[in-house]
Amino acid sequence: MSQESNVQKKGNSKVLVFALVGVVVILAASLVGVIAIYQPIDSQLATKDNTISSLNSQILNLEYELASQSNSSSTQAYVNQITLLNQQLASLNDSFTAARSDAYSFQNILQLQESGILYPSSSITQAANASTTIWNDQLEYAGYVIVQATATANTTYAEVFYSYTGVNFDYNQTIGTSGSAVFPVLPGIVQVIVGNINQNNSNNLTITATYFY
Repeated sequence: MSQESNVQKKGNSKVLVFALVGVVVILAASLVGVIAIYQPIDSQLATKDNTISSLNSQILNLEYELASQSNSSSTQAYVNQITLLNQQLASLNDSFTAARSDAYSFQNILQLQESGILYPSSSITQAANASTTIWNDQLEYAGYVIVQATATANTTYAEVFYSYTGVNFDYNQTIGTSGSAVFPVLPGIVQVIVGNINQNNSNNLTITATYFY
């Protein structure tokens, strides 16, 4: 019986190692994808910046010409050109701001600096030997989930399920009466569960789950 248990533990360890290696590979591929998206945006920012500088120079030159003109028809032509250039400049400034925001966002994703709350800090009461699903929805990027909890049962655990490219991933960590559990996740439907294996008493918990990507 003891020998079988040891074999099973070794098998589970190997599965966990392979799963973690797979997660690292997918995270690396995701980072390459983000870099591929970020570089064209960076190039677009440089192009827009040059265009904005050129438009500003044209406006200054036209304003100088306008100041030196006394002919009313010529003056109106310069005013019309300046108005048109100012409209183009405003439009470019808006798109420049949006592109820069996208670039910063992709850079943050590249460095896993974006985050979102999957389950805001809440208190729940579970029956003995029960579990509660605190998240079961789509996650868009590879990253990790942190589940933090305080509980009255020292058998409190957190568990994450998801499937990626036909492979099922199932991670389980014991939190006890106070602590946190960290789980790598890949894009797709992810289920986060908190439960206990206490056979006699109910379990009072305060839980928070945060997604970093």
